[in-house]
Amino acid sequence: MSEWGIALIGAGWISRQYAEALRGIDGARLIAVASRTPESARSLADEFDASLVATFDDLAPIFENPEIDVVCVNSPNHLHASHAIAASQAGKHVIVEKPLCNTFEEADRMAAAARQSGCGVGYAENLVFAPLFRHAKQLLEEGAIGRVLWSRQVEKHGGPYSPWFWRAHEAGGGALADMGCHGIECLRWLLGKPPVRRVHAHLSRLLHRERTALDDDALVRLDFDDGSYAVSESSWAVISGMQSTLEVHGTGGSLYADLLGTAGLESPGLRLFQPDSGWSEVTKNGVGDCGYVAELDHFLNCFRDGVEPEESLADGRAVLEILFGAYASAGRGSAVELPFDPGSILRPVELWTRG
Repeated sequence: MSEWGIALIGAGWISRQYAEALRGIDGARLIAVASRTPESARSLADEFDASLVATFDDLAPIFENPEIDVVCVNSPNHLHASHAIAASQAGKHVIVEKPLCNTFEEADRMAAAARQSGCGVGYAENLVFAPLFRHAKQLLEEGAIGRVLWSRQVEKHGGPYSPWFWRAHEAGGGALADMGCHGIECLRWLLGKPPVRRVHAHLSRLLHRERTALDDDALVRLDFDDGSYAVSESSWAVISGMQSTLEVHGTGGSLYADLLGTAGLESPGLRLFQPDSGWSEVTKNGVGDCGYVAELDHFLNCFRDGVEPEESLADGRAVLEILFGAYASAGRGSAVELPFDPGSILRPVELWTRG
């Protein structure tokens, strides 16, 4: 395909990141933006020279437009499944923002629609494509720190930008669903996507008790078969700014990556510790690059070649199961074994609020 026509469903912060990223991809053209209101859609569309606007109430102008090849589902979480399914049924490739959806039933219907259409689906987890984190994964694969013993990813800020994030019926969960899915998938990917056997989580409302009934702070431990473990820390209760860091400790050393340079460290970037040489700075290249250009470029190449993306529907479903296990663990006050059946819930956070 000589040129990809792209539509964004959603006109918030993440769609702005996509629109900026698309400017850096040859052969990608933003054609349409949809939002709850035509005013929001028009504002983003005008800024990035998109010719078509639509609203969530009527997406037919996007789905019926033959110039649009790829639909990016950046709408509120409770709409991910319906928007992705409709796009697949219209014969469009789909990129779905995290979290994938709210239930296994929705995930299965999304997969069925994609199979029937023969079009591709990418699960948008940008940290997997962040250059600094990819460099860290390369070092692990080269054996730079030996066998991995434990790892930790931190994803924190002071709270989301849009009102729907604070409402259970639209978001499905709080900081864990919003930020924790980043850390969980980053850690799965970093370690080669091994099966998670056990989840233990603690959730809190620390800073925003008056604003939301959702969790605004989450600590999740993932246990693996080989005895190693990973920890995801996610929060809306850090008022000093966005943090995105990664650390990995092994039998032969340690790695530490500060993606944004905002974690209060003197030396952001990627650092390596080995017993013979101590700490050394590997690179600062990639600080501040959260992976959006590489992610979208990867998905478009996979759609063109007819291959499954590095981050697929199956990965989004795996993360969803871990979210279920984490919310259930926090509700029960004990670890939850995977695989886990959440039962008849409408959204992950119910497993915590119901106990």
